[in-house]
Amino acid sequence: MAWLDKARTELTDNPRLRVGLIVIGTLLLLYQLAGLSDLRGRMIADLVDKQTQLVRVQSISKEDGWDRRAAEIHTTLEALQAEIPESDSLGLAQATMQGWLRDLVIRSGTKLRITMGTPVQAGGPALYWKIPAQISGEISVDGALELVRQIESRKELMSVESIRLTAGTRPSLALDVASYYRIKNGGAPHAAP
Repeated sequence: MAWLDKARTELTDNPRLRVGLIVIGTLLLLYQLAGLSDLRGRMIADLVDKQTQLVRVQSISKEDGWDRRAAEIHTTLEALQAEIPESDSLGLAQATMQGWLRDLVIRSGTKLRITMGTPVQAGGPALYWKIPAQISGEISVDGALELVRQIESRKELMSVESIRLTAGTRPSLALDVASYYRIKNGGAPHAAP
């Protein structure tokens, strides 16, 4: 332990070394105290946030009508699910939608194009799919409004996502629509037997 004896001797013989070690020790202690102060500040802020949240939850828990609200939400959910048709496969759902749109276009008496989009999985359970399509071509403004009215009044859930209508000597329409389907097996490809 010669190095310990040498360090002890150096410390007793060199006053500048003692002062330097005291300064370093003091700085380390102050740094630790500052860290504790920051920690204390964060803990106080967290406590205030938790108390605010507790007061909010307590005030909500005192409200009445939760049973009524739950029943209303359940009824609304059932009504919405009733508007979403069920299909055995994604392809059949696309064909059903395309057939309905084709019949709509034929009834309008105009030559409109129907372009089916790529189905995308809707948010929520894997069973729900959004099937987009576009109806485009030359049609009068009144005819376009009638198409929109018929789409919006459809029993099954179908929405008009965008309308681009140009007026003039040759009025035209680009109508983006989407229909929603509940697919059995979640739309997964069927395995071959």
